[in-house]
Amino acid sequence: MSRFGSDPQAFFDTVYRDVPPWDVGGAQPALDALFAECVPEGPILDVGCGSGDLALALARAGHRVVGVDFVEAAVELARAKAAALPADTASLIDFRVADALRPSRIRGPFRSVVDSGFLHLFDADERDHFARELAATLPEGGRYYLLAFAVTFPIPNAPAAVTEDEVRSRFSRAAGWEVRVCRPAEFHSRVAPPVPATCAVVERSNPRARLA
Repeated sequence: MSRFGSDPQAFFDTVYRDVPPWDVGGAQPALDALFAECVPEGPILDVGCGSGDLALALARAGHRVVGVDFVEAAVELARAKAAALPADTASLIDFRVADALRPSRIRGPFRSVVDSGFLHLFDADERDHFARELAATLPEGGRYYLLAFAVTFPIPNAPAAVTEDEVRSRFSRAAGWEVRVCRPAEFHSRVAPPVPATCAVVERSNPRARLA
């Protein structure tokens, strides 16, 4: 059983029948600030891209981006938004239906992975798996950019907190990572006040380190 019931695919298919609350018309402000501070290198993989707002913002900044999501309706929306862009910008974006929990299986290569509200959808075992997948995906010097809720709400179908301590533990030097940024932030939505969040940049420092 996931945090989103026995059929998370059906849950998110339902969400995308309308505009999801996390679609704010662009990149989250905390991620914009993070990108200005630690400029991502392309090609970039956007995991759990949803309807594409983050990938579109990165493409407008001149980056080549692949966005992946397991919700076909979300990817269709993202492709429609990309089609409305100038041709030179649209050519930088590729949206695919794929399992974002397994980035090592997505045709790359990638120098950066960006995550706007993806990791916080999962419990500890799946987060551990995803960290191993990131280690197998990114080369030395490759970076993972994260924005996630820093609190857990006691309601069904809600994300679980990703704390600063968790980031530093999961992406440790022993596991072949260097934490470049890890700090409090806010996660915005269309329907509620901003939620306390954690934002981080971690860099792959030793591809030969253990992946456990």
